[in-house]
Amino acid sequence: MLGRGERLVGTRRGALSLFVAALAVYGLESLAVPLRPGRDFGTYLEYYDQLFHGVALPMLMLYRMPAAPLVIGPSLDFLGAAGTQVVMGLLYALTITAWAAVAAEFGRRAGLAAAVALLLFPGFGVFFHAVSSDQIFAAGFALWSLALVRAALRPSVWGFALVGVGVAGLTLIRPGNQVLVVFALVPLVLVRLPWRRRLAATAACGACVVAVLGPWSVYNGVRFDDYTVARGANAFLPFYRAFVQDHVITPDAGPASRELAAAVQPQLLTREPYRSYGVTLDSFFEKADARMFEDVVNHLLEWTRPPKGGKRNA
Repeated sequence: MLGRGERLVGTRRGALSLFVAALAVYGLESLAVPLRPGRDFGTYLEYYDQLFHGVALPMLMLYRMPAAPLVIGPSLDFLGAAGTQVVMGLLYALTITAWAAVAAEFGRRAGLAAAVALLLFPGFGVFFHAVSSDQIFAAGFALWSLALVRAALRPSVWGFALVGVGVAGLTLIRPGNQVLVVFALVPLVLVRLPWRRRLAATAACGACVVAVLGPWSVYNGVRFDDYTVARGANAFLPFYRAFVQDHVITPDAGPASRELAAAVQPQLLTREPYRSYGVTLDSFFEKADARMFEDVVNHLLEWTRPPKGGKRNA
């Protein structure tokens, strides 16, 4: 039995058999584990809606990336919950098959062990019963790892170009994956390659990253006046939690809060829609939501940021 399983490793028949087995395992788990919204699920739906309609939350568009919304949104829109669960099952099977192929590059027994371990680990299947960017990233990272291992073991310019495309693709899932561009340096340590091919492979990898993310940066610049791949939300997360979730920021909470309140009153509450709704300074802080957070970040921080001359805008 073990010998037969090992003989299937690394073959198309073996990969197909593993993919089908993974789908069967996912289906059995689905009888007990319902599909549920995953981490930051709502923001991906908002992003998907704003891709094709008016933008009410521009900062959301700059700190999220389009790949996950373009998988989650159409799945729910056109396939419903049942169809989305099928999509998650396909991602689960694809991830297991890819990791087994990665392990198989180091031996048939390693490939078989990786496949069995992932199939028998229930937590891995449960993970794919949530809907967020996490599952899409998991599948993408497994495929990228397979491309990287094969390029390193059987180096070629085209192989590392594919690695670069993978880095760009992972970045379009999560912007932090831009750091993976350092793997473009891998060809430089492959001593069995002549220096000309090493440099060509490194250049091909880096060029593919730029070729994909460069136009994305231009898109952000044209649509949101911010020429960046992603703005990065980590700096605002503590403020978001304090302002929107915990509501601990009030006009009299301290010097910084008083300064913020002094800016909110003339710069936001006198504008629409706050003026028409009669929003007062106290209610603004008491009922702070994501839209108010966007206005504070995108308008007030620009108003309070000193220009190059060093004076605050009036």
